[in-house]
Amino acid sequence: MVRYQYQIFVPGGNKTALVFGIDGLESDIALRKTIQDKILAKHEHDADGEVEQVGFVSLDKSAPELLMTGGEFCGNATRSAAAYYFQESRSGDAAIKVSGTQKPVKAGLSSNGHSSKGTQLAAWAEMPLIEDLSSAIIPLKDGLHWVSIEGISHLVIPQEQSAPFLAKILSCDNKAAQINVAIELLKRTIKENFLPVGKAYGIMFLENVTDTLKMHPFVHVVSADTTYYETACGSGAICVGLASCFLSGKSVNLPLLQPSGKIIRAEVECSDSGTITKGRISGEIQIGEVNEVRE
Repeated sequence: MVRYQYQIFVPGGNKTALVFGIDGLESDIALRKTIQDKILAKHEHDADGEVEQVGFVSLDKSAPELLMTGGEFCGNATRSAAAYYFQESRSGDAAIKVSGTQKPVKAGLSSNGHSSKGTQLAAWAEMPLIEDLSSAIIPLKDGLHWVSIEGISHLVIPQEQSAPFLAKILSCDNKAAQINVAIELLKRTIKENFLPVGKAYGIMFLENVTDTLKMHPFVHVVSADTTYYETACGSGAICVGLASCFLSGKSVNLPLLQPSGKIIRAEVECSDSGTITKGRISGEIQIGEVNEVRE
């Protein structure tokens, strides 16, 4: 029986498990999924919420690497990987090789003040943008946008169009029913518009809460066979930022309220010609305990 150690990280409320070691797992998605499912089951009834995603990190800290269970890109898991690699020093940054991307992704960890619970930590990650905006951002009817970065795509729904769906979602009495409402709309929109999908995709409903834009993210990872109404979503945050930048032609710096009550900040830079040149997400992160499962 093989033991797999992992550590819990919570970026913006999005509970993430990172398994120590990648060697031998790169081409074995079935084993990655088996490990993932054991971790998900172990934390399903945790008082502080369930684990929503599982990744695998290299033990060689001189060659940082993150491999998600489904081979997708995940912004919050990338921030978690930065926290894993720099948790001892409490600060630092590195170019991390991340699944779903062609080039390493720069990410880092830093101290962000102090509280009664100790040092507050913030983690950030630059996002792997697609240079061809004609394929990265596809405008649809009614103000919807299909927004892609490397490794994941999201359907961004404006506030007015989100309202009736959010009313229906929030009236559901369980998470499974909420997910069904969101994913039904997502899959129907993908089919009707012949939208390109990859290893992971989601839908971002938006609403205004006390003058702050709030996201309601639903994310499906194909190979990992997981679908969550996520407590926070980093890739979704940057896709909301990209849609905003696309519409305005200006750089944006958006504090986006997550279902967890935490903020993820989406920063998107564009040139005078309107070309998007950089995307980055940032926000607080908590570092949790080391645990293990057996396979």
